[in-house]
Amino acid sequence: MRIAAMTAVAIALLTTPTQAQSMIPGQAPWQSLPKMDKSAPAEEHPAKADDKAYKSALDKIPPKQAHDPWGNVREKPQSNSSR
Repeated sequence: MRIAAMTAVAIALLTTPTQAQSMIPGQAPWQSLPKMDKSAPAEEHPAKADDKAYKSALDKIPPKQAHDPWGNVREKPQSNSSR
């Protein structure tokens, strides 16, 4: 019984800080947020310019060369033309 009572007290203490996040007492925190309007069509045009700049920046990055971490440990293959 003692463990059940201590568990109930711990749960009560852990849930009380969540009530402090509400701006209005008795109201859930997500209900007090202002409503956001959908983006205006005028904002879509700069997004296209950003996409174009992003793609051009990606084209400027040089291609990645294959990396061989054991390259300096292996022996170089000998050519068969010396026979």
